[in-house]
Amino acid sequence: MFKNVDEKKIRDISKEFAAMISKGSVVLLQGDLGAGKTTFVRYLVEALGGNPRMVTSPTFTIVNEYDAHLKVYHVDLFRLNEWEVEELPIEDYLDPDGITLIEWPEKLGNHVPEEYFKIEFEFVDENHRNIKISSKNDPSRF
Repeated sequence: MFKNVDEKKIRDISKEFAAMISKGSVVLLQGDLGAGKTTFVRYLVEALGGNPRMVTSPTFTIVNEYDAHLKVYHVDLFRLNEWEVEELPIEDYLDPDGITLIEWPEKLGNHVPEEYFKIEFEFVDENHRNIKISSKNDPSRF
């Protein structure tokens, strides 16, 4: 658990995390609105060799794609209800040649992949967050 981190530390954490993931990785991002999920994605895309200025919240588009060393799929399920998520071709974005980042993964229902990383964001104050990273792939890593 990373406690009371500022934006610079979020950037550092995302850079370290980028070195741990590989093709086919799925990352579940949990946290309230404004907790830092998209900020983390921005720095992760940068660490993967992509343009961080291209990263925006996919709240209305549902899925954004970013080019980096790996294709990055950024999925946001916030606006969707259960039946809309069921109709979403989520498997199309679980690309073995890229990585998939999913905000609001609790809405996935039966579509949660067998292996994933989970990053939980907790709002502390305007400039600080708590971040917890875990892995269903290898729980001993975190």
